[in-house]
Amino acid sequence: MANVATALAVLITLLAFVPIKKLKIESRLIGVASAISVATYVVLMFGNFRGKEVNLPQNIATILIFFPLAIAYYRVLNKQYKGFFIASTFLFLTFGIYNLVNWQQDDYNSYTDAVASFFLIIYCILYLYRLLVELPVQQLHTVPMFWFNSAILLYQAGALFLFLFRPYLIEVLGNDMLIYWSFHNILNVVHQIILIIGLCLDLRNIKLRSLSPSVP
Repeated sequence: MANVATALAVLITLLAFVPIKKLKIESRLIGVASAISVATYVVLMFGNFRGKEVNLPQNIATILIFFPLAIAYYRVLNKQYKGFFIASTFLFLTFGIYNLVNWQQDDYNSYTDAVASFFLIIYCILYLYRLLVELPVQQLHTVPMFWFNSAILLYQAGALFLFLFRPYLIEVLGNDMLIYWSFHNILNVVHQIILIIGLCLDLRNIKLRSLSPSVP
């Protein structure tokens, strides 16, 4: 399942960086986040990491992936809530670095993931509020960011439980990490499939606009 998730991340990256100037910036930023995931996989595959060393690239990727997603939401929300975005990004970065250096260190930084999920869920809710206020319901299925938001909200809400309770599930209950990561990877695959739907819609909308300038 991890290989499927990686293959989908490669596909997302390729779709997001097709040489079409009119592709939405949020689609490009989704591609950047996926490219970081792919780069992490490549580093792990060729870096000859052993044991807990494997966690280091993953922990750094967790911090890096947050930024393109935060920028995407900042832009689609018309650069509103600037103070909140600055504060949340600063708090996340500060916590992520502290956790990497002093707390969970070379262990998997599940608390950093949990903080990222918390802020991303808030971004998702803010975007849904904007949709309710500004967009007619019948057009939502044609909006790529609606699909991106649905994918991110589904994944982050589901994964937040795993991130928060990972130490308890693994160390106290003695659950196998294989079960933990299998559920996580299934959730990730569903999330990536929905992202691909959004990217394909963006490409389709570009084609429709070229055929009919009246198409939004």
